[in-house]
Amino acid sequence: MTSYREHQVVAPAILDGAAPPAREIFDHVMSTRKLGFLPNMFAVMGQSPSALEAVASVGEHVRFHSALDEDLREMVICEVSAILGNKYEWRHHIHKVPERLRPIIGNAAIEDEPAPTGPALRFARLLAAGDTVPNELVDSLKESLGNEGLIDLTVMVGYYQLLATFCATLGVEVEDAVPEAAMPLKGT
Repeated sequence: MTSYREHQVVAPAILDGAAPPAREIFDHVMSTRKLGFLPNMFAVMGQSPSALEAVASVGEHVRFHSALDEDLREMVICEVSAILGNKYEWRHHIHKVPERLRPIIGNAAIEDEPAPTGPALRFARLLAAGDTVPNELVDSLKESLGNEGLIDLTVMVGYYQLLATFCATLGVEVEDAVPEAAMPLKGT
């Protein structure tokens, strides 16, 4: 994984004056994320509207329609972001993780949480780090989450790996309105 660039290398797409097909994609992303603005990461990706549409569609599924519960989704996002050093997603999501778990997200101690949380986050850590996921772990997740949950978890980890690569490579800047949040040491 590349280091996060210090400066953003691609300007965000400009919403005003965007061609109607691109504007529809931007509007859909804003309405599904319910933020009232187009997040900078998506604005940068919007320089290629078709890429934005494809990537945001996967994100919409894993964030809002996944078989995983909301708390687990947010913890997976932060776990992958911590392992890969994605400060953009970390800052956007850490405040959504249950408060008692925030100090151990991005740390192997999170794996001690009861199922399905601990095993799901171990799975996310291993995948994000490029390590082998033991068969026993996959089997236990299949049992606790079902086939759909295991697939959604796997897709979610892959999606946030993609975003980590995108943000780090292009140095995507976090919006000023998003609160600062210290990240754990990468890969602890």
